[in-house]
Amino acid sequence: MRRFVLLFVALLWFSALMANKPSGKFVKKAAKSIENGNLKLAKNYYKRALKENPNDYEANLGMGALLCELLDNYSEALPFLEKAYQSSVSDTLKDLLFCLAKCYHYGGDYEKAISFYDRLTGCLDYEQEIDFGKELQKRKDDCKYALDHKFYSPAPNIFIVNAGKTINTDMPEYVPVLTSQNELIFTSKRQDNPLEELSYLDGKYFESMYISQMDNVGFRKVRRYTLPDQLLKSHFSKHHESVISLSPDGKKLFTFHDARLYESEMAERTSAKPKELLKELHFNYYQNHAFVTKDGKTLYFTSDAEGGLGGDDIYRSVKNEQGKWSKPINLGEPINTPFDEESPFLSDDGLTLYFASKGHEGFGNFDIYKSYFLDSVWTKPENLGEPINSPGHDVFLISDSLNSVGYFSSSRKGGFGDMDIYKIIYLDKIDKTCPENNSSGISLNITDLDSSDYKTKIAAIIPSNYKVLNYEWRVDGVLIDTLGSNFEYDYLKEGTYDVKSKIVALCDTCIMPVISCIAVKTTFERVKIVSPATPLAVNLDEYRGQLLDGQLKALGFDLSPMLFDFNRSEILPDVDKILSINAKLLQKYPTLSIELIGYSDVRGTETNNQRVSDIRAKNVKKFFIKSGVKKSQVKFAKGLGAQDLVNDCGVGKNCDDEVHRKNRRVIFKVYNN
Repeated sequence: MRRFVLLFVALLWFSALMANKPSGKFVKKAAKSIENGNLKLAKNYYKRALKENPNDYEANLGMGALLCELLDNYSEALPFLEKAYQSSVSDTLKDLLFCLAKCYHYGGDYEKAISFYDRLTGCLDYEQEIDFGKELQKRKDDCKYALDHKFYSPAPNIFIVNAGKTINTDMPEYVPVLTSQNELIFTSKRQDNPLEELSYLDGKYFESMYISQMDNVGFRKVRRYTLPDQLLKSHFSKHHESVISLSPDGKKLFTFHDARLYESEMAERTSAKPKELLKELHFNYYQNHAFVTKDGKTLYFTSDAEGGLGGDDIYRSVKNEQGKWSKPINLGEPINTPFDEESPFLSDDGLTLYFASKGHEGFGNFDIYKSYFLDSVWTKPENLGEPINSPGHDVFLISDSLNSVGYFSSSRKGGFGDMDIYKIIYLDKIDKTCPENNSSGISLNITDLDSSDYKTKIAAIIPSNYKVLNYEWRVDGVLIDTLGSNFEYDYLKEGTYDVKSKIVALCDTCIMPVISCIAVKTTFERVKIVSPATPLAVNLDEYRGQLLDGQLKALGFDLSPMLFDFNRSEILPDVDKILSINAKLLQKYPTLSIELIGYSDVRGTETNNQRVSDIRAKNVKKFFIKSGVKKSQVKFAKGLGAQDLVNDCGVGKNCDDEVHRKNRRVIFKVYNN
């Protein structure tokens, strides 16, 4: 199988690279571990060698080459390779240049990558390395393409956002599948249980399937997605389970187990026995992806079968009336190339093919392309451009039947780890309906420009991480402005006016678009203006939406932090006093409602931090209800784990418990309905 062949070749190259060198004991042990296929152990040995001598040439070269060539971690590899390059010697220069060029390329430093590819070209013996020379030329051409097409986007009306910490971890997440129930099923190499150990081959855990329900806030807690036990008979399938596709009608889920393709009925996912499909076709243990058309009669899949154009190619097989699948047909050019192609996805009408490739003009490792089926042939693939493609590894694009939302996987900078899942928001398909509760964090400010006339300025206060798509301002029901975050308004006479704003925004940390709708009654007077944004002027009869801190203080709310002991959720005496005061105010003002969000510090596992923060929020909810607050006033209570730290006591920081304690808290937001 091709992946094992590549790994074997990489190990041989690595052994040759490190052979016959006067190495320290840890470097020798690392090289031996690589020969034995234990990459996890090799990495640990290099760490020990570099701890003894951070400038050790062979340790830096070995660690950099390990991360670059065998673990595909280019950003982590780069500083080690750069340090080795500073003291490089001629017998390793070629290999070092290649690793450095790849790291710069996939890190988006295209000009520096070209300079190193050029240097490497000068080191080649073309009679001996003609194929390698062609690959280098392809890499240089890709870098030049990326520079020429910087900020190129054939579909500018989209916005990309990371699916967030609920979905993504520091391990790879990939192959997103969207169900008709707005669930996301995906494959991850995260730890399944505390006893599971990292694979010695790639330093990651085995593949498993996961599922998460999405609501109007974001993704809910992820849980393991398993098929019935009938599949769990072989040793391999107990460890490797991968989702590959969902039928366009949403009724059938396709998965790989033990190099076999299975079909499951989504309506009977917990009980029906999966059916093995396509026994006649060539699949391997590392089959990339497969896609079944809406009518269930055509299968598109990737394979490294003999007779292809090179690497992984995309194939097609058709089911006849007897239910038998035809011999696979290679899609050929212009889809397939001498390099890898994978993750085919076909539009509902069958006329647009999306796929990932290393062989066409692109920005980085894998890019995503589309091709149209016209006059019985596929057109030349078109690169989807930024922001979908990046210098990293971009694959597994899917979209719903209405093209209202899409997902894909990427190793781009700024993620949580290896491969992350990203959401594509199609801006023209956003539902701009006003939410029941405005929890956007956007507020209004109204100021008098000149007390001598009847002119005022109305402005929206928008968090800095929001990208506003459009504004809508109305005064007494009349549309006034749609152009910006503020406008000047000339009122005709003193009196009370209805001011309404509707703002649609995107947030680089929000999985859903932000819809802010604020309606207030504002009194315009010649000398002063009474604004709902004025902290000490709170008239609940004239104000709707989230109350600001100044307004809460004016009403008598205690805004002191509600803190908790480490790994505990019990309400402490000082928190009890805060809650008692605020509970009485919620009873006094029955139009108010409250949202509760719990947090933890970074110590402990992610699962436990999520659990204890959630219990903290729910304990506060129980306190309010027990104190006489109506259940309808407590809109929701949930935990977010170790998110939104109030200080810099992140992972690895050596902080006192009292400093960590500030992050173990429950916060609240109050709204007037």
